[in-house]
Amino acid sequence: MILFILITHINAQCTHPIFCQGNILHTIQTQKIFNDGKTFVDMTMKKTETEILNAWKNIDIKNKEQVTTFVADNFNEAGSDLESIIPSDYKEKPDYVDNLKVQELKDWSLEINKIWLELCKQFKKDIEESSSILYVPNPFFVPGGRFREFYYWDTMWVIDGLIISKMFDSAIKMQENFVYIINKLGYIPNGARIYYKGRTQPPVLAQITYNIYQGLIKDGQQERAKQFILKSFEAIEKEFQYFYEHRSIRACLIFQNVYCDVMLYHYDSDIYYPRPESYNEDISIGHANIHMYHEITAGAESGWDFSTRWFADQKTLESIQTSDILSVDLNTFMIINMKRLASFSKILGYQAKQTFYETLSKNTEEILLDKFYNKETYQWNDYNYRQKSFNKNFYASNYFPLILKSKSDSKLIDNLKQMIQQYPGGIPTSIFNTGQQWDLPNSWPPLNQMIIQGLINNDQMELALQLSQNVINNAYCCFEKSIIQYGKGYMFEKYDATSIGTSGGGGEYEVQTGFGWTNGVVIWILNTFGQKLVLPTCPQQI
Repeated sequence: MILFILITHINAQCTHPIFCQGNILHTIQTQKIFNDGKTFVDMTMKKTETEILNAWKNIDIKNKEQVTTFVADNFNEAGSDLESIIPSDYKEKPDYVDNLKVQELKDWSLEINKIWLELCKQFKKDIEESSSILYVPNPFFVPGGRFREFYYWDTMWVIDGLIISKMFDSAIKMQENFVYIINKLGYIPNGARIYYKGRTQPPVLAQITYNIYQGLIKDGQQERAKQFILKSFEAIEKEFQYFYEHRSIRACLIFQNVYCDVMLYHYDSDIYYPRPESYNEDISIGHANIHMYHEITAGAESGWDFSTRWFADQKTLESIQTSDILSVDLNTFMIINMKRLASFSKILGYQAKQTFYETLSKNTEEILLDKFYNKETYQWNDYNYRQKSFNKNFYASNYFPLILKSKSDSKLIDNLKQMIQQYPGGIPTSIFNTGQQWDLPNSWPPLNQMIIQGLINNDQMELALQLSQNVINNAYCCFEKSIIQYGKGYMFEKYDATSIGTSGGGGEYEVQTGFGWTNGVVIWILNTFGQKLVLPTCPQQI
């Protein structure tokens, strides 16, 4: 029984003749006018689109000097479509700080809290026609560095930090931006730029909404919480429909003796051209192979851009096959969405929908926990449905189903304990050191948070604390180290799992600071284990 109307096909490609496709983009990017391809597509136009296209007709595209002059004459600098804003509900000292036992951690948390002021932005008025922005009506928090706009799944951990800081207005405004986008497009793109159309990211709106709802209830705002759910339900259900229609395969076509009304999910995209923000990187790999471009953007949709998870040969990006893989993390997120939709239906009195989502989540969860579990490696593994094979290698996402309170066996916990002890800087993304940023040695705070929450949900509090302490050790020591090196403390997007006090690296760009989701994860850990965390012992060179 399906209780929603299936939506029609969404034409999600971006067709903008300057920022998404066309000769101007190709020439500027391939001539490497800027070191970072994202710079050009984040600029704003000084003139109308038609005027710029006409001016381009007079440019010798083989003359780099002419092309450089053309850019300077017709475009403003990257990020000029944004302005900083002080969040109205900012608090200099959030309540959770007083619950921290160690004074140095209290001082550090106050420094992290100040970073909210650096990351809060809004789009300038009347800028939409001259920019690559995907307009939203409310302010938002950006990750930081080259990431000048907000990103979809990053925002879940940002909002976690805002909720703990009791910045409910800021959290709700960001969630309302997502509702606005879904009502306009039918899905949420990768980030708030038109060139991100055609690919989304791990679907976390339902969980974001649930976390805000729980925060409001805890704060005594029951009526506001219920009204918040009422306003959000239709958009959350619409996103679920999008994944149900466009990112799924019937389970009974993959496995025997399973429910045929259950769908299993994979990352995909609607794009068959190079990513505008990474144009040179894509054409150097894809060589005009539209299938390759499709798989690359599907990898970007996963949030793991890029990782050996998606590579057929476990080594090279050229072998990427993202859309063939039923991934453990995406299916976990979708089950969480079903559970949240069931809870919201109950709150709103939608009995038929509650029953539907409860049944669907139960049946889908049963398949994930059973069929994807490897009794040899004691992990859940991604499944390539075309090759009919599991990827039995370690990835941090293999442990995501713990968050479903999955009654894990002791050997799974023993293996995870060994990983926590082996890697002092946090759980590594994979065990392959390929130079890709979603592989060894990088450890990403949001992945660690998902595992920590899974351990908590399975009553493994001691192990959850140990991993939390590792994450704090690395983030704190990197912060202290950057004060010595740069005169200012920085939070990084990723860290080195193999050591303490070392930021991550690899991938298509230099490691970025800011950093939205890291700040949110650290605040969440400090709030969860504030009385038990100890002061990190940093390496002597720090």
